[in-house]
Amino acid sequence: MKTTITFTVLLLGICAVLYCQQGTPQPYSFRSGIVEYKYSGDKTGKSIQYIDDHGMKTAMYSEITQDGETNESWVVAYGDYQYMWDPDQPDQGMKMKNPLLTLINEASKGDMESFTEETYIKMGMEKSGTETFLGKECTVIKGDMGKVLIWKGIMMLTDFRVGAYVSRQEATSVKTGINIDPKYFVIPANIKFTEMNMF
Repeated sequence: MKTTITFTVLLLGICAVLYCQQGTPQPYSFRSGIVEYKYSGDKTGKSIQYIDDHGMKTAMYSEITQDGETNESWVVAYGDYQYMWDPDQPDQGMKMKNPLLTLINEASKGDMESFTEETYIKMGMEKSGTETFLGKECTVIKGDMGKVLIWKGIMMLTDFRVGAYVSRQEATSVKTGINIDPKYFVIPANIKFTEMNMF
């Protein structure tokens, strides 16, 4: 169960920093935004996500500590690929084609919000009304493993507790409709990216 939860959170986290182009030009209803997160439980740390062009361009910087080891990473989706690299290893990185574009487009509304909701429902969780978080009315999805809050496709909170496994990711700041510096979506020219097949 821990593996399933970890994989699903990873999958949705990746999806949140992907753009969608096949028949869905606007994964998010808002034009742009910056979302800051903090993590607690089995992993601790923080991350910041930059969204522009309704999600056609996204970038996330993370600084996460797990099992006593701290890792930094950048994930940028712009163009046909998603690019990932560690700032401490500036000469190498990974890239992968977006395997989730079709899945998002097949969601009931073809956007991030419906895709995220339907993914958790397939895991056996259920929609359970709304809850205000950071002043925003969020969709609540609950199940035996915990609770998820979603606002306009943004993951506002994931709180999972299964046995000894505890994982909590919560937004600490959400700003939308602001100008995003293009520098966050620049793919470093000095990095050699190795293509990977994740799925």
